[in-house]
Amino acid sequence: MKGFTVRENELGIMAVRLHYSSDPTKDPTTELGAAWLESARRLQPDPNMFAQEFEINWWVAAGTRVFPEFTESRYCVPLEHRHRKVLYRAWDFGWHAPACLIGQIDQKDRLLVLHEVVGREQTTRDFAKAVIEQCSQWYPHHSAGFEDFCDPAGQQVSSTASERSEVRDVEVLGALGVYPKWSYGWSRKDGRALIHQLLVMRSDDSPSLYIDGPQCSVLLQSFLGKYVYPARADGQAHDEPDESNHPWSDVMASLRYLVTGLYTALGLRRFAYQPILKEEPMDWHGYGTPVRRDQYAGE
Repeated sequence: MKGFTVRENELGIMAVRLHYSSDPTKDPTTELGAAWLESARRLQPDPNMFAQEFEINWWVAAGTRVFPEFTESRYCVPLEHRHRKVLYRAWDFGWHAPACLIGQIDQKDRLLVLHEVVGREQTTRDFAKAVIEQCSQWYPHHSAGFEDFCDPAGQQVSSTASERSEVRDVEVLGALGVYPKWSYGWSRKDGRALIHQLLVMRSDDSPSLYIDGPQCSVLLQSFLGKYVYPARADGQAHDEPDESNHPWSDVMASLRYLVTGLYTALGLRRFAYQPILKEEPMDWHGYGTPVRRDQYAGE
């Protein structure tokens, strides 16, 4: 049933979650439900309080949500993978909270985020082995195979304190039979802009992005309020989200890599590069990776 889940939590307690969308008269995807939701929203004008009391969202952090248009009732649905279509994985490396999102594109060119794997204090090798094992359990004998994406920084020598070798993250994955791709020139802001495009409702009143909430709990928490623009001392919000907020910033980074890798297949628009008008050369782009000297030559 939509909006109703029963599961055993990490403490071994049976947890029942009942959302208002389980009532057909309050389903916001219907005209009657949308009218009820608008009325309820006027009664509780504080967006954070509304998120807690109505959306059962206790993940609202201090700051401004990066994706305020996201609601669990509209973008979270049970998903099943298509056996004959490629599965896409997006990797975010790092010792504290490495992350990997697994998704597909459906017959309507929508991105479906099926599963997430989030590690904790793991080397790239150990985390990659865990992801591969999970994929073999979730998708046994998936003949269509996998296609992988990662951060351009993944080609650099690993800076993880626990991995004191000169092995690059992508080389670690390559030794395990995983060969991720990446594309230069994307900033974090570019990736977020593509995600905003996916969240826009289409002419058929459906979004271009769905996630399986129970299978992607950290990503869901990120959308609902853990991934924010932190507040400044003057009361305004910073221009960039808090990227040190692990593991929520890590799964959002994975989603950026997934979207930037698939933006043409998803029918998204990549805005033309606008040169920065300053005398000194630009040595870094948004990922923190050195820009190749010939990358912007002639522009």
